[in-house]
Amino acid sequence: MKSALDSLAFLAEDSEVASLMRSFDWTTCAIGAPENWPPTLIALVNNILVSRVPMMVNWGPRLLSIYNDAYRHQFLGSKHPAAFCQPYQDIWPEIWPQLEPVIERGWAGKTTSFENALFTFERGGYKEQIWATFSHSPVFDGGVVVGAFGVGMDATASVLAERRQGFQLAFVDKLRGLTGASDITAAATQLLGEHLGATQVFYSEVDDQLENFSTSATWSALPLPALPSGGRLSDYGEEIIATLRSGTPLVIDDVRRDRRTVAYAEAYEGLNIRSLLVVPLVKSGRLIANLNVSRRDPYHWTKEDIVATQDVAERTWAAVERARAEAALVLERDRSRDILDNMDECFVLLDRDFHVVQINAGALRLEQRAASEVVGRTVWEGWPGIERTEIGRLYKHAMAERVRVKYGHTYTYPDGRTFWLEMNAFPYGDGLAIFYRDVTDTKLAEQRVLAAAQHDPLTGLPNRALVFEYASRLLAAGQRGHAHGAFLFIDLDRFKPINDLYGHEIGDRLLQEVAKRLLTCVRKEDLVGRLGGDEFIVVLHQVGNVYSSATVAQHILDALSYPFEIDTLDLSISACIGISEFPQHGTDVDTLIHAADLAMYQVKHECRGNYFTYTPELHNRANASSAIEARLKRALQRDGLVLHYQPVIDMKTGRLANVEALLRLTGDDGRIIGPDQFIPVAEAAGLISQLGEWVAVEACRQHLAWQKEGLPPINLALNVSPLQFRQRGFAQQLQSIVKDAGLNPACIQIEVTESTVMGNIDEAVNTLNHIRSSGIQIALDDFGTGYSSLSRLSNLPLDKLKVDQSFVHRLGHDNSSKAITMAIIALGRTLNLEIVGEGIESEEALAYLEEQGCNQAQGYFISRPLTSPEFASWYRERAFTTSG
Repeated sequence: MKSALDSLAFLAEDSEVASLMRSFDWTTCAIGAPENWPPTLIALVNNILVSRVPMMVNWGPRLLSIYNDAYRHQFLGSKHPAAFCQPYQDIWPEIWPQLEPVIERGWAGKTTSFENALFTFERGGYKEQIWATFSHSPVFDGGVVVGAFGVGMDATASVLAERRQGFQLAFVDKLRGLTGASDITAAATQLLGEHLGATQVFYSEVDDQLENFSTSATWSALPLPALPSGGRLSDYGEEIIATLRSGTPLVIDDVRRDRRTVAYAEAYEGLNIRSLLVVPLVKSGRLIANLNVSRRDPYHWTKEDIVATQDVAERTWAAVERARAEAALVLERDRSRDILDNMDECFVLLDRDFHVVQINAGALRLEQRAASEVVGRTVWEGWPGIERTEIGRLYKHAMAERVRVKYGHTYTYPDGRTFWLEMNAFPYGDGLAIFYRDVTDTKLAEQRVLAAAQHDPLTGLPNRALVFEYASRLLAAGQRGHAHGAFLFIDLDRFKPINDLYGHEIGDRLLQEVAKRLLTCVRKEDLVGRLGGDEFIVVLHQVGNVYSSATVAQHILDALSYPFEIDTLDLSISACIGISEFPQHGTDVDTLIHAADLAMYQVKHECRGNYFTYTPELHNRANASSAIEARLKRALQRDGLVLHYQPVIDMKTGRLANVEALLRLTGDDGRIIGPDQFIPVAEAAGLISQLGEWVAVEACRQHLAWQKEGLPPINLALNVSPLQFRQRGFAQQLQSIVKDAGLNPACIQIEVTESTVMGNIDEAVNTLNHIRSSGIQIALDDFGTGYSSLSRLSNLPLDKLKVDQSFVHRLGHDNSSKAITMAIIALGRTLNLEIVGEGIESEEALAYLEEQGCNQAQGYFISRPLTSPEFASWYRERAFTTSG
């Protein structure tokens, strides 16, 4: 008797199934021992074993199965090797009702096929489904059908693609008719569950704090206990939460086998969940919702399952958001039933040949015609002219490709009416359903909003945004065409006093009139804009010798020089104009406006009511100011500020009367920067209050340090800038600094300039009285340079009057300065004030001032400003000399 190996010597292929055949116990198979096989069977077996296409031979009336490796791997899974040499019906009992008619036709001698059959088997411990198409050909031996030869092809990809497309179309079609968020989520969960063959599907949303979720829709294929209505995200565990927050789908094939869920397996199974797929929705970096799909059995979720769930999740969220937005809009519209009744969307249904089958009342109202005029006619006849337009092309595309299209367009009816229509067309049956609505009012409103967003609401001129947009396009075109243009930066003088005096209504009307005059000064192609406040900009499209920027600037100055008649008022203003030209001063909007701005400030500083063209020197000055500002900010945070002290002596005794603290700034290179350079920068940068506070604190600290060194008490004079003096709470701040330092307020004197207190005399008097009430002395500095009247001066609570050094410097050669100085001293004595002469640089000036009755002297003839150690030495030497 031959062995199994000997009897299978005819096998030409060494494969997995061939190895099985060699070790197989053929006594258990009705086919019998291979040495007894007919040549037909041997040939068929050899043919299928060498093929890489899934093939099977079914032999005998019971269709005993012999298959190749490709068939085993593609279709059998864990059914192999038990399926070998078994009846076909026993291998596939679940689809035998569909297979039996095919087999019967084969036994009748006919070649038949079985398309897209669903096969379910286990692979890797999980159920798996595939679709296959089989052809069955009868096998003849001696003219008699003795079996069948089958060839299988995996059709899973095409079936899934077809199912996906059908599902998506059904899903979109279903959701299209739903308007409520709960209806949408309910339909979405049901459709997805039925499509995936899931046990349960639920849609949950996450709260704004990302702590809790609430279930808004649940679907179950079986009558199962209801799932919880919500819960805490933390219940999922940190690793799962991190996965969901990242937007990555959570895929659990078996809660008992996955390390992330094994600890909670009983809890999951208590909710009838054995396998789980969760697709998170992350928008703008935040987890907002989850779509959860589960089964009661272990299941390997395929890529197709994940993609389908992701697609449903995104579409559901979008539909829910849209439904909520539309619900909010409907709720708002419900307040006016009359409006609601007249806001029906237009609808037209076309057949496959583009004939109008149906048209609704909303469309007829818009069309202003009867249904009989369009029904039965083609859409091209009903709406003449659209066939060759973009909307006509989209209709044809939607009809031919069976796709949805959306489009917004304008349409002019034969009677001349023009509308902006928003169209949404999609396949319906074998035709096309078209929804459209009149959005003309909305579009016009959007255009008005856009215009409002780009124009100044007060003057109607282009605002900063539109100026930049226009100018950017102009510069781009200018560079291509080598054109020359200009920017005129206009700042109004004397507008603020008018606005403060007569009120904002008059100020607004004045700005409107200014805008009108500016428009008369330029060409139509030029642009006049308002940047804000009392600042305007003119962009000249093209300049040359005839139409130059200087000519336009002078024209504007002349136009603004005439009084403005507003009600009964004749208001006069002027302007400062800075000019920059392109391309020589820059090729971008920011650079050119900045250059014109610098030029405008040059006019303000040198000669108001004029114009000036930008030069590179202005940029250097601005850079220097920026450098000083940066140095000031660093100095306020770290070392860099220092006080120098200039003595003031009593003219009769020669002894020290007080010392004036003078602020100095150390530059990055170690050089001293004078106050004439950094004080204007500090005022412009809003740092003057911080500087003033630093001076007061440092001066008080130094005063205490001198006392510890054994120096007698010293009266300190502190300069106060106009901006610092006018700040709310200045008096309280100064008093607090002196009190916190533990100094006698009588040791402190503040010096304010004449212009500082004369701006608002009543407010200044209140502030000075508050300061003086604490014992701090007040000195009026630089007296004689302003326009103070005697009556106003007599109201001020002062202790000292300082003769401005500009008069003292000219005493030796200017009789007018002598006369003014004599008058100031006489006035001070009349008001019982101490008189201080500052800027004394000669013995003659000192003698003259003493002769006129001046009480105290200050200047380089007495002493230059000194550092604190230098002053201490000077004071000790002076005290010893005067006492001796």
